[in-house]
Amino acid sequence: MMKIYFRRALFFILLSFFIASCSQSAFFSPDERSQNPIKPAPKIDVFIMPKNPVDLSQKKVLMIPAFMAGNQEEIWGPSVTSLIRSILLQERIFKTLALAENNNMDTKEILNRARIRGFDYTLEIVMPGILEPAGNSPGWVGFTLFLKDTKKGFSLWQIYGETQLLPRPTYHRFFQRDDFVPAPTVGQGIESITRIMAKIIRGPFQNLVKR
Repeated sequence: MMKIYFRRALFFILLSFFIASCSQSAFFSPDERSQNPIKPAPKIDVFIMPKNPVDLSQKKVLMIPAFMAGNQEEIWGPSVTSLIRSILLQERIFKTLALAENNNMDTKEILNRARIRGFDYTLEIVMPGILEPAGNSPGWVGFTLFLKDTKKGFSLWQIYGETQLLPRPTYHRFFQRDDFVPAPTVGQGIESITRIMAKIIRGPFQNLVKR
């Protein structure tokens, strides 16, 4: 009888030790200090650019709310437009970056109205569908920026940027499983693309901008 009690006691002691050691293991419980946030590295393609550097710091620009695929414009449109505009304002590329009421006009009408209101350029963002990370599958976000001359009607700049949105790995704990967490987020992807585009557009004038 004593042997049975001894074996049971030994079993529970070993089980407790096993659980305690697992809870401290990096395999079951991630060390938060090692979980550095994943920074997106956007791909950028410049299709149209001015022949010579252009200082836009004194130019007035009218930003058109983002054009997005399908019903995503209704879901994401206002937040995407607001985020891109706020980043460009932080970067101080233009003297004025006003926001149009809507994007329910064709290109010719947009340019005409902007010119009448005294704007030098229009800024248009065209974004295909956003894919959010799900499980093991990476997400994706990208958009094209058009900076158009209101008098001549052509694009001064046309830049395309995209980045993957990579999910974090799943960590398993004893009797528990953590879900995937998207990293980086859609917002981080858009921000990284916009900041690089801003740097490209500012060009040699970037050192003149006061931070």
